Amino acid sequence: MSLRLVLALAVAVTAALGAQTGNGSTRLGGRVPAAALPAIDSILAAAVAESLPTEPLVQKALEGSAKNIPADRLVNGVRRGFLQLRQARVIVSRAVPGQAPPEGHVAAVAAALARGLSGPVVERLLTVAPNEPPGPALHAAADLVAHHFDPDSAADLLVDAHNKGLRGVRLLDVAVAADHELQRPGGRTPSEALAHVRAMLPNVRPGRP
Repeated sequence: MSLRLVLALAVAVTAALGAQTGNGSTRLGGRVPAAALPAIDSILAAAVAESLPTEPLVQKALEGSAKNIPADRLVNGVRRGFLQLRQARVIVSRAVPGQAPPEGHVAAVAAALARGLSGPVVERLLTVAPNEPPGPALHAAADLVAHHFDPDSAADLLVDAHNKGLRGVRLLDVAVAADHELQRPGGRTPSEALAHVRAMLPNVRPGRP
């Protein structure tokens, strides 16, 4: 192989890697504080090197910048998102063994962790339906926890709903129904609200058109 060909191949590989790691910074240039861009670009490059999805990090940076978050806090937020993606991949690898962790699963799990769901609750919901998109179930669980339902009890309800044939956005309807029961006049406790919705399964009213 000639020296010219070796140099040409080296340039091509460098360009390809630059394109792979630079997509985020290309989109972020002029849209995030200049002081934050080098650190964020470094985090994006690390995500690419570890085969983690970068789109959630790009979106986090753009959303933070739109809210005028200072550069140091913006970088910390993106770095926290990167660490959550790492944790998410470990969880997905355990729940979906024998295959490369799907990027969509990793991104959905990271979003659930960011909303405060614990790793064990997330892993349990993934294990119930490892080959289905996990976003709706995780979103429903995070909604329930945000409304002060016990995380394990919320997961129990969603597992029961799944076992009775509810999938996708219908799991979000389960979360909406539980919140409605909690808000009813007379004051149901969270446990009573969950029990009432469980008794309705699978006949939960759609919460959206």
